[in-house]
Order: sequence, then structure tokens, then C-alpha cells
Amino acid sequence: MTETAPSDQPPIGAKVALVLGLALMAMGQTVLFALLGPVSRELGLTEIMVGGIISLAAVTVVLGSPWWGRRVDRWGRRPVFLMATCGLGVTTFLFALTLQAGLAGLWTGVTAFALLALARMIYGFAVTGAQPAAAAWMADNTTAEERTGGMALIGAAFGLGAILGPTLAWLMSGLPLLAPLYLIAGLALCATLLAWLTLPETVPVEAAMAQHLSPTDPRLRGTLLIVLTAFIVVASIQQSVAFYVQDTAGLDAAGTAARVGQAMAVLALLMFLTQGGIAALKPDPRRLIPLGAAIGCAGCVVLALWPSHVGVLLAHALFGLGFGAIIPGLQGRASLAVGPQEQGATGGLVAAGMAAGYAIGPVFGTALYTVLPVLPYLVGAGLMAGVVVATLPAILRRRGDDIGSGTVDGPSGP
Repeated sequence: MTETAPSDQPPIGAKVALVLGLALMAMGQTVLFALLGPVSRELGLTEIMVGGIISLAAVTVVLGSPWWGRRVDRWGRRPVFLMATCGLGVTTFLFALTLQAGLAGLWTGVTAFALLALARMIYGFAVTGAQPAAAAWMADNTTAEERTGGMALIGAAFGLGAILGPTLAWLMSGLPLLAPLYLIAGLALCATLLAWLTLPETVPVEAAMAQHLSPTDPRLRGTLLIVLTAFIVVASIQQSVAFYVQDTAGLDAAGTAARVGQAMAVLALLMFLTQGGIAALKPDPRRLIPLGAAIGCAGCVVLALWPSHVGVLLAHALFGLGFGAIIPGLQGRASLAVGPQEQGATGGLVAAGMAAGYAIGPVFGTALYTVLPVLPYLVGAGLMAGVVVATLPAILRRRGDDIGSGTVDGPSGP
């Protein structure tokens, strides 16, 4: 294998394959936030069971991400990405079949929960390599100055998929509820073929000596803590909002799926546009973190205080702006803190932090919801405010010369 210099422009087909694969990953996740809530009630699942399905899958991602990150550095970016897109197609089809059998009456209640959780855990492990492979590939093809923009392109790809996932649930609401899942499964196999034809390998030769990074590494631990916090908030909101909308508006399953699909589409569109702008402007990643957290905090407050359709849409627009800024900021900050031989391992740890948020967030959010419906959003506002308090002072002190020096998350910094 030969190293692709960051100054070289990779083939446009490679970027298309990368964006398509990542977009489908996001579609496979976000479509469930519109579908799984109302479908679960037809299967006799409680809110905690639904949160548990998502959380158990996320636990698989947490455990698998560091392993896949090291495989990215040892095996290469291309083979891991191909395995992830193929795995997405196969396991999404398996999950849809499991849901279909439940809707047909073959299993309900605890049995349905166990089988759906198992299917989603298989899915979680199969697709986990995509994010570290994409992040490492982008790091190979960008300079330090371009890194945040490159990571924002990855985020924009996820944002595009996040738009299309709930949009499919919305536009296909007149068809069988599981039709979007079958479509995503088929498209994922097409994306695998495209990536196999166009995506070049860029892993440096030196990456054969891949590093085993710890989440407590002083260069990364502060960033990883913020990643965990942000994704706990994201997941708790996304998993509880379908119940919130259905209960406050008195809608049936189809109406809930359509309305939540609209809100998720607004969120994803604003996230996509925000990350597209960041990809063009290439700002200091650390400045994006408190800005995004502040906007996300505002979205939580709006959702708690204004549960009408307009309020839900406005809150999700703020979530799109806020999390569209904070996610590439965190990814860029983590990538710039380590060397080229550690990009895959770092991407794996960031993916593990994101997945840990999804492991904790759904159960956390639905548990809070059973106590008081607005509680997930009030707690989310408090956590995002905490991120602002933790990160804003360093920006105000203009400590900008430590990015890329290996001291971004040193003992004195958040």
C-alpha cells in the first residue's frame, strides 16, 4: 500500500462512495426513531423495552468500536468500510424480518424484545467499522488546516442520511410501515458495490504499527467526555420524542410517525447545512463546541416549554444547528490531537463515545419520561449548559496554539 498525500485530490467517485455509505448508516438509525415507537406498541413493548433495544445495540458498538478502529489501522480503511456497508444491508434486512414476524403475530412482549435486541446487536457490531474507517480515510486526505472541514464532510454525509431516513418514514407512511427498512437494506448492498469499485486504500505503511489508545489518554479524554455527554442528550431526545408527540397531541401510530418524521427531517436538514458550511469554512474545531452546545441547550428548552407541532419543529431546527456544529468540532479536535498512526484507533474511540451515548441515552430518556414527560429535555438543557461552561473559558483565553500538539486534552483542559 502507498500513502496518499493530503494534498492529492482523491477520485470524486471515492468521495461519493464514502458519502453514500455513511448516509445509509444514518438512514438505518434515524428511520427507527420514527418507526420503532409506534410499531413497538403493536408488539406489546413498553417504552423501557424500546429504549433497551437501542441501548443494547449501542453497547455492542461501544465494545466493538475500539477493536474496529485498530483493524482500520492494521487492515486498511477500504476493507473495513466495505465490510461495514455490506453488514448494514444484511443486518437491516434481518431486523426488518424480525419486526415483520412480530407484526404478523409470531411473537410479542418479552420474546419480541429479546429477538429484536439480538438482531439490533448484530447490526451494531456489523456496521461499527464505518465511522473510524471514514474518519481515518479523511485524515489521510487532509492537512491539519483542512481536517475540521474533512470531518464536517463526514458529518454532512451522516446528516444527509439523517434527512432521508425520517423523510422516508414520512413519505412512505401510506405503505407498509417497514418498507423504508427494506429499501435501506437494498441500497446498502448497492453502496458496497460502488465502494468496492471506486474507494482507494490510503492507509500509511507505518500504520502497520497501529497504536492501542486508551480512552483515558490525556490527549483525548476531555473530548471523549464531551462526546459521551452530547450523545446522551441526542439519544434521550430522539428516543423519547415519539412518545412525547403522541401523548401530547393524541395521535395514532401513523400520525405520530409522520409528525416525528417531519421533525427529524428538519433536524437532519439543518445539521446537513451546518456541516456543509463548516466543511467550506474550516474553522477552529474547539470554537464549534461551546457554540453548538449553547444552541442545543436552547432547543431542549423550547421542546420542554412548547410541545405543539410548531414548537417541536423549532426545537429540532435548533438541534440541527447545534449538533451540526458540535459533532465535527469534536471529531476534528480528536483527530488533530494524535498522529497519523493513531487515526483509526482515535476514530474508534470517538465512535465508542458516540455509541456509549446511544447506549445510555434511550434508557435514560425513557426512564425520565416515565417520571415527567418534559424531564428528558430539561436534563438535556442542563447537560448542554455544562458543556458550554466547561469549554467556553479556553476559547475566551484564546488558547489556540495547542491544537495538533498533543495537548488538546491535557490535564488542565476540558
